[in-house]
Amino acid sequence: MRARQRLWAARPQTPEAPPAQRAVAAAVPGPSSSAGAERRRRLDAAAARLEAAAALVEPYPAMGSAVRDLRARAASLAGGTFTLALFGAFSAGKSSFANALLGEAVLPVSPHPTTAAINRIMAPAGGAEHGTARVRMKTREAFQEDLGYSFRLLGLGEPGAEWQKRVRSLSPQDVHPAGRPHYSFLQAAAAGWEETADQLGQDVLVDLDGYRNFVANEKKSCFVDSIDLYYSCDVTEQGIVLVDTPGADSVNARHTGVTFNYMKNADALIFVTYYNHAFSQGDRQFLNQLGRVKDSSAMDQMFFVVNASDLSSSEEELEQVLDHVSTQLRSNGIRAPRLFPVSSILAMEGKMEGDSKLLEQSGFNRFEEEFNQFAGRELADLAVGGASEEMARVIQRLKNRAEDAAQGEEVLQQRRDELGTIQGQSRQRIQQLAARSMKEELSQETAELLFHVRQRLAYRLGLFMAEAFHPSVLREDRGNLKMAFAACGRELLRMIAIELEQELLATTLRLEQAGQTWLMKQVTECIDEVRQLSGGVDVSLPLNERWSTPVLEEVRLEEPSGWKSYLNYFRNPKQFFEGDGRQRLQEELDPVLKQMIIEVLPAAQDKLIQFYDNQICQSLQHQSRQLEERLDEAVSGIQDTLESGIPAEQWTSLSNQLEQIERS
Repeated sequence: MRARQRLWAARPQTPEAPPAQRAVAAAVPGPSSSAGAERRRRLDAAAARLEAAAALVEPYPAMGSAVRDLRARAASLAGGTFTLALFGAFSAGKSSFANALLGEAVLPVSPHPTTAAINRIMAPAGGAEHGTARVRMKTREAFQEDLGYSFRLLGLGEPGAEWQKRVRSLSPQDVHPAGRPHYSFLQAAAAGWEETADQLGQDVLVDLDGYRNFVANEKKSCFVDSIDLYYSCDVTEQGIVLVDTPGADSVNARHTGVTFNYMKNADALIFVTYYNHAFSQGDRQFLNQLGRVKDSSAMDQMFFVVNASDLSSSEEELEQVLDHVSTQLRSNGIRAPRLFPVSSILAMEGKMEGDSKLLEQSGFNRFEEEFNQFAGRELADLAVGGASEEMARVIQRLKNRAEDAAQGEEVLQQRRDELGTIQGQSRQRIQQLAARSMKEELSQETAELLFHVRQRLAYRLGLFMAEAFHPSVLREDRGNLKMAFAACGRELLRMIAIELEQELLATTLRLEQAGQTWLMKQVTECIDEVRQLSGGVDVSLPLNERWSTPVLEEVRLEEPSGWKSYLNYFRNPKQFFEGDGRQRLQEELDPVLKQMIIEVLPAAQDKLIQFYDNQICQSLQHQSRQLEERLDEAVSGIQDTLESGIPAEQWTSLSNQLEQIERS
C-alpha cells in the first residue's frame, strides 16, 4: 500500500511548469519511446520513399494518377496517427492505467461513473497549446435524448418541463441496482443545469485544471459529449492518440454506437478490469460485442489488463484471478486473450521516482514490451507493406511503358489505333460496372442475418430474465416490492434492447464485409475484362475504401401494461424464486418478448438495406471513375510515347530507380 498512499498525495503537474517526475521518468528507459520512435522512423522512411518516387515520375504526364496515388499514400504515413482505445467498466482503473502509460498524472483517477465522456489525449496540433483541452458540450437535443432515455429506463415516462423537480423527488430505494447510474446522472443534471445549460452546443477551451474539473465534477461532466486534451509526452509525440472511452455501463445511449466504432476502427484496443471486481452484466455484453468484432479483425489487436495486481496476497491468488478472468473472456467470445496483470499505481510511482525495480514489480514492462512489439512492428509492417504495394504498381506501369516503347513506332501506331477503337468498348464495360447492383443479394443477406439475430436473442432470454429478476433485488427488506418488480421488468427490457442494438451493429460489420467482398469481385472482373479487351493495358487500382457505420435508431421496447398484469406471478420472494413464480413468468413473457423483437427488426432491416445499397452504389461510381481515368491515361500514354520519343531505356531506367528507392 506504500505506493498507493504516496501517489494519492502526489500533486498533478501543470503545463506551465513541467514536473520533476517527467525528467526523473526519463531515467527509467522503458520500451515505449524506443519502439515508438522505431515505428515513426519506419513510417517516415516509407513516406519519404513514396515522395521520392513521385518526384521522379512527376515530369511524365502519362503518370499523373500514379503521382497522386504515391503522394496520397505518403501523406497518410507521414501524418498518420495511431489510435489506442481503452475500454472497461467504471472504477476498473482505466484512468490510472492511462496515466501509467503516459508516464504522468494527466487524467483524474476518480471520474464520476455515470457521466464520463469520450476523452482523447493527443499531441498538440492545429495551433493548440500543450496542456489545453477542447470540451465539446452536448447539444440541447442530445442532452434531451439522454434525459429521456434515463427517465424511460426508470419508469418515469417523458421528462417534461418540470423534470428537475421530478428528479429531486426520486428515491434511490425505488431504483433497480442497474438503474442507479441513471439515477445519479439525473441528480447531477438537475444540480448542474442552471450553471451549465447556456454552454450546451458549444466548444469550451480550458486549461489542464479546467479539463480535470470537467472530467471529475459530475455536475459538469454529465453535459459533456467529448473532450480533446492536447498534451505533449513520449506517448503522444509518437503519433499515438489515447482514447479513454465511457465505461461498459455508461448511461449514454449514444455511446453504444460510439464504442462500436472505436472497436471497429481503432488500431489497438485495451480492455481493463479491476483485480477484485466481478464481471458486470455490462462487461459481459461489452465483451460479447468485442468477440464479434474480433472475429472480423485482420490482426490480434486486443490486449486485456487486470489492474491493481498488487492487491494479490500471493502468486497463487494472482494465478487464480487470472484463470477466472481468462475463463470469463473465453466464455464471452474472446478465445485466446493476451492477458496482463499490472499495477498502474506501482508503475506510475516507478516512472515518477525513476525506480526500475518498482516498475518491474508493477508488471507494466511486460505489457509495454508486447504492446510495442505490436505497434512498432506488426502495425508498422502493415502500413509499410501497403506503401510497398503502391510502389510495385507504379514500377509495373513503368515497365509497361518500356515494353510499349521497345516495340517501335510502326507497332506503337498500330497499337494506338487499336486502343482508340477498343477504348470505347472498355469504357462501356466500365460503365456497366457503375450500373451493377447488389440490392437483391443484400436484401437476402440482411434477412438471413437478422433471422439469426432473433434466434440468438430468443436463446438468451432466460439468461436476461435471471439477471433482471434477481433475488438480491426482490427482497422483503427492499421496501415497495411492486415497484421493485416493475423496475426488474424495465431492466429486462433495457438488457434486451442493448443486446439487440449490439447485434444490429455487429450485423453492419457483416454486411460491410459482404458488400466489400462483392465490390472487389465486380471491380476485379471488370479490370480483367478491360485488360483482355485492350491487349494487356493495366488499369488496376488499390481497393482501400473505409466505409462508415450507419447510425441506427435507439431500440425502444414498450413496457407491457406497466408490469401490473404480471404481478400475480409474484406474491412474495420465496414463492417467486423457490417456487415456480419466476419460471411461470418467463413462460408467459417469452412469446411477448419475442414479438417485441420481431416488431423492431423490420425498420432496422429497411435502414440497413438502404444504407449499404447506397454505399455500394457510391463505391461503384467512385471505382468506375478511377478506372476510366486510368484507361484514358493508358491510351494517352501510348500517344505520349509516340510523340515524346522517350526510349524504352528511359522508362526502364525510371523503373530501376524506383526499385532502388524501394530497397533503400
